[in-house]
Amino acid sequence: MVERRRLSHARAHVTLASVVVVWAGAFAAIKHLLSAGLTGPEIAAARFLLAAPGFAVAFWWSRGLPGAGRAELIRIAVAGVLVVAVYHVALNQGERYTTAGTAAIVIGTAPAIALGLAIAIGLERFSAWRAAGLAVAFGGVVVAVTLGSGEQVSAQAVRGPLLVLVSACSFALYNVLVKPMMQRFGPVPVSSAANLIGLLPLLPLLSASSIGHARALGTLDWALVLYLGLVCTLFAYIAWTVALRHLDASRTVAYLYGVPPLAVLIGALTLSEPVTVWLVLGGMLVIGGVAAAQVRA
Repeated sequence: MVERRRLSHARAHVTLASVVVVWAGAFAAIKHLLSAGLTGPEIAAARFLLAAPGFAVAFWWSRGLPGAGRAELIRIAVAGVLVVAVYHVALNQGERYTTAGTAAIVIGTAPAIALGLAIAIGLERFSAWRAAGLAVAFGGVVVAVTLGSGEQVSAQAVRGPLLVLVSACSFALYNVLVKPMMQRFGPVPVSSAANLIGLLPLLPLLSASSIGHARALGTLDWALVLYLGLVCTLFAYIAWTVALRHLDASRTVAYLYGVPPLAVLIGALTLSEPVTVWLVLGGMLVIGGVAAAQVRA
């Protein structure tokens, strides 16, 4: 029994490590698809259209949301729009104006924003240690955004990171909204329903030119679309949920700290993005600040 438990824990750690690598690669994939001619909404819609059948199966397999009231369904619907439509459109559009590595560092503040929101509405306790951690994390964002690119500070230079910050805020708000729902119904049905509902606002953003953009894609481009939809979204979601059954939440969340530095490295290797000292410093401050705030949590 002990040996089986150790094996399950070992597999869970390997699974989480693979998910981190997969999610880190998503930022460079999005950047490449933008350069291939796709728009931000088109990338988001393609990603979730591919993943939707899997989420539908997961929702059915988990027996859905029995007994959910109107207010709860509205809450899940709003959360779905935030985590799918707002998050991905803002992230994709933001990457038009900034590097994949900078985008990953800004997204890395999402846990800190979620903790700050939870403290503000009374779901978490305030402490000086947590406040200091949040301050350090956001200081890291300021460093990464204003100095990390190596360019002069201007409205043009910060437009992309600010759009990505909208993504981080929407993801944080999603987590705050669904937390009580997940405690009642479980993470699988709530997340599946939110992802399916969140896809709907993306469909009207597509246009007749979207078909032409799709036809112009090459083999590598389509491979990256499949990577985003099936690997980064569907597989990573299922793998993350399975790993949560074998490890406690604090150990699981710790793996997320590996996404920003890996994304910076992948962007440098595949897209030749610059890696400045300021970008590295900003990333370290973000990771350190978020980790410090959550360790006390």
